Amino acid sequence: MPESESLHRSVQKALQAQPKREVIPLDHAGGRYWIKRARSTGSNLLHHAAWKLTRLPLLVPVLRQSPSEALRHESSKLRRLRSTGLPVPEVLECGDDYFVLEDAGPSMHHALHEGILPKNEESYGQIFDALGRLHRSGEYHGGSQLRNFTWENSTVHYIDFEENFAPSIPLDTLQFRDLFLLLFSLAKDRHPIEYAPMIARYREQSGNDWAEDRLREFARSLTPLERLAAFPPAWKLLDKDSKATYRLIQELKKL
Repeated sequence: MPESESLHRSVQKALQAQPKREVIPLDHAGGRYWIKRARSTGSNLLHHAAWKLTRLPLLVPVLRQSPSEALRHESSKLRRLRSTGLPVPEVLECGDDYFVLEDAGPSMHHALHEGILPKNEESYGQIFDALGRLHRSGEYHGGSQLRNFTWENSTVHYIDFEENFAPSIPLDTLQFRDLFLLLFSLAKDRHPIEYAPMIARYREQSGNDWAEDRLREFARSLTPLERLAAFPPAWKLLDKDSKATYRLIQELKKL
């Protein structure tokens, strides 16, 4: 039996055995694969209203896509990126409501927390280098949290490209959003990084000379909210994400 047919049969069995699971790990013929079911995307009405009111890059709404549209967007983007030599997992099979990916190693979140990689400047710097290279290629990620970068063969890979945005959104806005999301994901889990050298590595790899200035200006624009958050009664009401944003804003103002 050809290997592709054997893998297809294993995939169908896994889909039938776990009908409600959206992402399914699959061990087959000594290798690991991932089955990803199609799922819709889109921001809610409150998110859209906040974007129209503020035009903050972080609030750019995700384009509403049906499950089949989201599947086509992500699978085609992965194939396009791979064709250019960027490190993304190969799409091995694509059905009407799922696609199958090769494994691309543990997430960087896992690799750092489990000691696969040391929590030092070089480990974190490689993530910012990778995001910079993606941006230099004229692309954006859309979900650039630490969990969506992986470590395989001594290289940072990219995964999870299901989020899409309206064609009218400028590329630099989406790239700025990517950079902030990565910084935010590190601040949220209190990773021990120095922000300035990480952002400098990103700027060098991406060619986006606006990085430091735009981050600093964005942080300063949120000073009124930062002061409100620092008020003790308000601080007690903030969730983890809000507190991480507060800490990150303080650091970015120092750039």
